[in-house]
Amino acid sequence: MISLVIQNIIFAVLVCGLVFIIKILDGKILGLKWILASVLSLWLAGISNIFFSLDLISLSLLLGGVALGIYGLILVSKEKEKNKNRVINSIESAVESIIEKSTAKGIAVIYNGESENSKFVFKYGSEGECLMMTIPIELGDNSTCYVALFGDKPFVNFRREDFESEISFLKLYIENLKLSEKVKFVEDESVKVKNSIYEFVHILAHELKKPLTGIIGFSEILRDEFKNLSDKDIIDFTTNIKRSADEMLMMLKYLAEIFEIETGKDSLNLERFKASEIVDDVLAYFSGEIGRKKLSLVLDIDRDFEIEADRKKFREVVYQLVSNAVKFSYEGGVIKISLKSFDDLVELVVKDEGIGIRREDMQKIFKPFPRIKSHLNGTGLGLALAKYLVELHGGEINVSSEYGKGSEFRVILPSKRGVNKFKNGVVENCEMI
Repeated sequence: MISLVIQNIIFAVLVCGLVFIIKILDGKILGLKWILASVLSLWLAGISNIFFSLDLISLSLLLGGVALGIYGLILVSKEKEKNKNRVINSIESAVESIIEKSTAKGIAVIYNGESENSKFVFKYGSEGECLMMTIPIELGDNSTCYVALFGDKPFVNFRREDFESEISFLKLYIENLKLSEKVKFVEDESVKVKNSIYEFVHILAHELKKPLTGIIGFSEILRDEFKNLSDKDIIDFTTNIKRSADEMLMMLKYLAEIFEIETGKDSLNLERFKASEIVDDVLAYFSGEIGRKKLSLVLDIDRDFEIEADRKKFREVVYQLVSNAVKFSYEGGVIKISLKSFDDLVELVVKDEGIGIRREDMQKIFKPFPRIKSHLNGTGLGLALAKYLVELHGGEINVSSEYGKGSEFRVILPSKRGVNKFKNGVVENCEMI
């Protein structure tokens, strides 16, 4: 009798153990359920034979239990063989395998793409559960992607070495994806550059047409009508030819400087000098034009400080801003120039009361050959060059303007090499370009 009790206790423990295992595995291995049914059938067969002596029923339960056990073992064997021979050949098969092995409810693969603000997220299964684990995967370019597992319980038994095949495939897949993205990005940028070059050449040809037309026209008149022209006519024609040639030469000079800066071939020849001397020199150069237009100058210049910069390039920046103010000021207008030094920064402000800039043109004025309605002549290369030169020094240039009432250009430069220009309170009330 005691042996029978022991046998039943063993059967009960076995049944409870199988139920517990099936619950842990969440029913992933279907064969275990049939084995559990087999154990229960054999247990019932034993009890039936002991207490009821129903040989036919006991025999049926016994045979049924054996059949269920064999069927369950076959299913377990097939499941094991399936997992052994699982081929990870797609991202779907990789994440399916991770979900099955980890008993996760859902999975997401996340990494930053090549293009700006690009983020790749591959989702599989349900994300309705809590995020329970994040697995980092180091890629070949020293970046990291992440595999996020979602579930209703912590993955306490998770071992990374059990998922090496899946993780290796995900790593290879994402590296190939990033490589293809990079190739596409380069191809897209190449197309953009090519289109920009075509557009630039087209605009340049259009801009050179005007001075060339003047040179050719006046040259033909001089050639064909030279004997019939007065000395004054000849001087006027040659002056116009020179003016057109100077315009072309200046245009090409600015383009060459911009090209050198863009391609990284230009560099700064730093030296210390008084910035006020450069401003005085530029104002003296424009004194004739200022006098002709009867413009008034209001100067607020600190003459005591020195700046560490490229003297030639700093002069070019001042020249372009003053030239712009003089050119577009109304006759009898006022030009205000401020030059200050504070917090290791230099601030140059040139303000005029001229024609101003339309709001829709504000984003164009620092680009070569801007097509804007505010300026009726000029190529706009001067302001574009000024912006390039300021940024080459590690500074920034801003503009604020009201159409019909004037413009204000503000330049912020570090007074010495290595100073951070971005400090609170330096640039105020300006529209950033």
